[in-house]
Amino acid sequence: MQIKVNKKEKSQLDIEVEVPVETVEKVFLRAFKKLAYQVEVPGFRRGKIPRKIFEQRYGKEPIKEEAIKELYPLVYKKVLEQEKINPFSYPRMEVIKLSEGEPALIKLEIPLKPEIKIGQYKKIKVKRKKIEVSEKEVTQQLERLQKNYVEYPPLLENRPTQKGDWLALQMRLVLPDKPFAKTKEENIWYKLGSDQLPPSFHRELLGAKIGDEKIIETTLPPDHPRKDLARKKLSFNVKVKDIRKEKMPLLNDDFAKKLNFKDMKSLKEKIKEEIRKIKEKEEEERIKTRIIEKILENSDIEIPSLLIQRGIEDEMDKLKEQLKKRELDLPSYLKQQNMDEEKLRKLFKDKVEMELKTLLLLDEIAKKEKIDVTEEEVDKRLEMMVEGENKKEKIKRLKEELAKKNNLNSIIYRIRNEKVIDFLYQQADISGGILLT
Repeated sequence: MQIKVNKKEKSQLDIEVEVPVETVEKVFLRAFKKLAYQVEVPGFRRGKIPRKIFEQRYGKEPIKEEAIKELYPLVYKKVLEQEKINPFSYPRMEVIKLSEGEPALIKLEIPLKPEIKIGQYKKIKVKRKKIEVSEKEVTQQLERLQKNYVEYPPLLENRPTQKGDWLALQMRLVLPDKPFAKTKEENIWYKLGSDQLPPSFHRELLGAKIGDEKIIETTLPPDHPRKDLARKKLSFNVKVKDIRKEKMPLLNDDFAKKLNFKDMKSLKEKIKEEIRKIKEKEEEERIKTRIIEKILENSDIEIPSLLIQRGIEDEMDKLKEQLKKRELDLPSYLKQQNMDEEKLRKLFKDKVEMELKTLLLLDEIAKKEKIDVTEEEVDKRLEMMVEGENKKEKIKRLKEELAKKNNLNSIIYRIRNEKVIDFLYQQADISGGILLT
């Protein structure tokens, strides 16, 4: 094979390989023999079908596709051996030319381990923000707790509904062309005046009583989950089955005692303490992120463009999958966000580049500082993933399963990276700073 290496950038090789005719012929022959054993053709034993008959039935393209699969590892192995290349990740390979009876031309892009020049990573200066918890935050948390203990007692009389009442509704879609047809009934709870249902429901049901039945017309919004009903004018047969009045508990000592506190003062102190802990943890994470950012600012790490491109495509695929679950497509999402695909890809590029640089930085510091992960640390992490008795046996089995699926190393790397970040945090020069509001 004739191999031409073009050094595209510091951390990536651009290579062209010319594969001789003899090798091409052998690859096509192996590809055909493999496919011949996979098909059953009347009148021929498995694997004995003549190539001409095979091509008449299935065409030449399957053979070429299989030949490409055979050729890729062959070419890649030869390139690595001949050029003594130690790849950082798997390559991108492209067939430029491939036909029987003539040499083939293959293009490879091989990412190499980036050259990493780390700047200062100890005694990084970062200001810690002062943690304060306001009375407003405590009150807001109290109100959230209060909502968890709301009661819905039945009315003592069958009075007309009022705004804020909870109504148990039995709803049935009325088909215009079949007004008496039996459609599926749906039972829901609806807070009168909320945006849970269109405004027409509030208008029609305000002042209704238990047992009242109404026909309510509405046009469903464009973003309604039922795409077949969105933007359509529909009629619903609605019956009021029950009315409940929302009753909030009073925020007093009795409420605190329900939650196993001595009085409201001790409950507020506990809430304040919990909010402070959350803020302290958030501040610690912010400082750790800032430490990494500062080290990267003083370091030189060039990421192979191929890895960045793959990362962008992975992010795009993940986003499309999320949008699919929400019954949205990419153009609709971009319109909502007031951006184009180019801007989105730029955001993903920055994110992917930062993540890759961070991983390489942590890996390099781990080597310099000889930070490793012990078996006990792995077991402790896996212990969080198992329940019940015989945890040691369960951890052992889980470890074996993860190793088989090549997932154990990712857990080990995650633990190691956390240890490196903790090391950098402990080494940093952290001083007090501005008020955290």
